[in-house]
Amino acid sequence: MRFKRWPRVEAYQETSRTRAAVALSQRRQRDRLPLLADLIAAAQPSIDAVIEERHQSWPKWQQEKRDHRAAEWRKARRVLQAYSLITRHAIRRLWNDAPYPADPNYLSDFLLQIERGKVDPFTRAPWRPSDDEIAEGRRRLAIFALRRERNALAPTTNAESPPSPAERAPQIRSFGLITAGDGG
Repeated sequence: MRFKRWPRVEAYQETSRTRAAVALSQRRQRDRLPLLADLIAAAQPSIDAVIEERHQSWPKWQQEKRDHRAAEWRKARRVLQAYSLITRHAIRRLWNDAPYPADPNYLSDFLLQIERGKVDPFTRAPWRPSDDEIAEGRRRLAIFALRRERNALAPTTNAESPPSPAERAPQIRSFGLITAGDGG
């Protein structure tokens, strides 16, 4: 099953930009109420105190985020386990092919779409084109290539009219892209 690991808990990275951001934030708080700027400045902690508090709280916050994400994965997998074995395999096959990020929230939403009947795990994936859509795309690509080739070879005059569909049909058939179902 697709799964993206959350990065390990790391120490807070202090930069000159973070110090400048703290100073800017404190200045904006004072500028919002200019008459009380002195009182607000007296109540504001120093930049070093703010940075130190971030050093202390950052690993705790990251660990909480990791724990929350792990709980979301466990919850989504419990929902997946409620399905029969065959359905679970079909859902995993679809999930491993899905264009969504390997994130527990996306997996939960994907399972919800299956539960609501919007996605059927036993049919073609909704993000994959059908055979008809592929044939239509190939047909349009052939027409585009023919037009490009014709424009490259033909002299550039405005008096010349484009060929009729009946004149273009033998050219398109020569590419082998028109099938019996296309009316050709």
